[in-house]
Amino acid sequence: MDGAPAGDPDGKAEDDSDGRSDSGTEGGVDGTTQGPSGPSLDSDGHPGPRDRKPVIGSAEWDLLTDGVRWNAETYLLLGCDPGHGPLSLDRLPDRLPEADRPLLRRMMTDALVHGRPAAGTLRIRRPGGRHHSVECAGEPVLGADGTVTALRMLLRPAPAA
Repeated sequence: MDGAPAGDPDGKAEDDSDGRSDSGTEGGVDGTTQGPSGPSLDSDGHPGPRDRKPVIGSAEWDLLTDGVRWNAETYLLLGCDPGHGPLSLDRLPDRLPEADRPLLRRMMTDALVHGRPAAGTLRIRRPGGRHHSVECAGEPVLGADGTVTALRMLLRPAPAA
């Protein structure tokens, strides 16, 4: 693979229809982190007080090309720097505390080995050692022969307890 995200032959970041690109994050005045697409999360990983729009992350891992695509909200929810690019599936456990990794393994086995949808709530390790919960729902993409060719996942902040 040439390093470009799947479906992006020029290797450029996705460009939202409103003209903003998927590059970087900026700090908000109220302690939230402003994502490139607008939504912000507070230090607990929940939408900022002025955000009315839900924060929904989407990610796709293409198993045939090793291509990975994330929207800006996924970087925000997983606490990753867009400048470093999206994480491969084998690096995803690095964002979780050890106790949550078995659930992620079960979800990945359901989706990638058995070809079934998988869902769960995972704690994401944030910079500074804090954690926040993210609800994840993944669905395998099957090829003509029935084998899994990709994994698509939606993510959102878990409701506050």
